[in-house]
Amino acid sequence: MKKILPKVILLLLLACMVSAPALAAAPERAELELVRVGLFYDSTARTETTLELKNGDGYRFGFYDEDRIFQTLGDTDARAVTIVPDQNLSLADGERELGRYHLRLSETYADFEDARKDADAFGGFPAYCNGAYAVLIGGYPSEAEAEAARDAQGLSAEVYTGSGRGVVILMADTAQPIFLFDCGSSYSLTLSPTASSGKTATQCGTYSYCGDFQFARLSGDSLTVVNFVPLEDYVKGVLPNEMSASWPLEALKAQAVCARTYAVMNQNRYRSYGFDLTDDINCQVYRGLYEATEQTNRAVDDTAGELVRYDGKVCAVYYFAADGGATEDSENVWSNAAIPYLRGVADPYEADLDFYCKSWSIAVPHALTGDISVTNTPQGNIMTLTANGQTYQKDDVRAFLRGLGARYTSRRFSVAYDEETDSYLISGAGYGHQLGMSQWGAYAMAERAMTYDQIISFYFTGAYVE
Repeated sequence: MKKILPKVILLLLLACMVSAPALAAAPERAELELVRVGLFYDSTARTETTLELKNGDGYRFGFYDEDRIFQTLGDTDARAVTIVPDQNLSLADGERELGRYHLRLSETYADFEDARKDADAFGGFPAYCNGAYAVLIGGYPSEAEAEAARDAQGLSAEVYTGSGRGVVILMADTAQPIFLFDCGSSYSLTLSPTASSGKTATQCGTYSYCGDFQFARLSGDSLTVVNFVPLEDYVKGVLPNEMSASWPLEALKAQAVCARTYAVMNQNRYRSYGFDLTDDINCQVYRGLYEATEQTNRAVDDTAGELVRYDGKVCAVYYFAADGGATEDSENVWSNAAIPYLRGVADPYEADLDFYCKSWSIAVPHALTGDISVTNTPQGNIMTLTANGQTYQKDDVRAFLRGLGARYTSRRFSVAYDEETDSYLISGAGYGHQLGMSQWGAYAMAERAMTYDQIISFYFTGAYVE
């Protein structure tokens, strides 16, 4: 057997932890060119986010319309900017305060350049408010302070405060406002990095990304941050975070096709947040340019545009670490939908390898569970498990194992009672939900010189790559 080094364990743990979607017969999807990935949202939404160009010359700013087409409103040659809600707040450095009350000059401007010219003359900044350009001056914590500043300067201006959806771009080093965007709930501010050569690369939080960045105030003063990224660049950001870059090229290609197909089939999954997919284990782990290598990028480029299909339609694909000897039918995992290409198959390939979750066991005192009884699927996986008078079905069986403290969980295990210790020994193999493609199986098949399309056709019955 070939021994696999443990450095890939974390990647495959992540792959196994993807939350279970509501499984149903897959509808046809329009193919996707631009993926919207939620980087910070809900409890992780931010009140302050800095973008710093690693490759690029500056930013265009504007918004994406309903057809995912970017509409430009203005630009800056700043390489590092900070985006905040138009609200009274203190910046993270603790030294600078921003206020939500501004002075708005009475003139309305035809375009950004005209607004910027007057903004420079009055020491203000351009704004785009409900479809019109304006010039704003200052940022005051109260209406009274804004009025006092206006009177002191002798300006012909009104006090302006936004809709509660306003977002401001600041110079990162000085906190000087560059632009304010406020179109209510209709559109959200987006920054599109520009580069005179090569692809842009922009650090946002811990990682650097290709593509554009949208900032939406969905509620309160926090910003939901979304990366708008071309599909192929998205797949390049997923692949090395779902499968080790050191694995065989054909296995990487199979993973790339699955990741691309998953994105196409799950577009608009998080519609209420304004994006398609999260960047974490709730969808696919996406880290932008992090850990991408020549090998992983090649796997994506070599399969560019290819999807898993069945009878001409794009498939709903799933993958996990290891099946332990057999995958499972769709109706025996998350729902009752019998999907023709998600059929359980006996898997002889994982036996070629020795890896971290190939086999595992856990001893459980009888007093903790009471009598345990199980039933099996035709593939030999556990269908139901009864303990303490409660019956666990389908994928909930793994939740029972996790509750006992099992590190690796699958439904391919046996239960043996030991009279001497009055305990059960649960002995199992594999890790994950067992629906779709086994990643360790893909590794083993690639080692046998099988191609990525053969790997996919094996795990997705009757499906093909096109």
